[in-house]
Amino acid sequence: MAQINFRIDDETKRRAEEFFNGAGLTMSGAIMIFIQQTLNMNEIPFPIRGKMSYHEKLLQAKQDWENGRKNFHEHDLIEVDDEIAQQSATPSRRTACRRRRTVA
Repeated sequence: MAQINFRIDDETKRRAEEFFNGAGLTMSGAIMIFIQQTLNMNEIPFPIRGKMSYHEKLLQAKQDWENGRKNFHEHDLIEVDDEIAQQSATPSRRTACRRRRTVA
């Protein structure tokens, strides 16, 4: 049988143990239930709230577009001083920078 170790702050651990003990579970049992449910459902078994990742924002924008909830408009690329762009770009990026330049 494998063992997993992770760090958690003392207050969070205390609160979690108190909660799980009240539900008749050990911390280990609760974590095993979480892992098994994740595998059974093939996804995290609860919504995760907080800041969305770039990928999640992109998927949400795509869904909004497909459902007609948002209107998206094309816009011009922001121009960057050529000298700064050339210094910071790799050789392959330099070609791309030149190609993307817009004319005002």
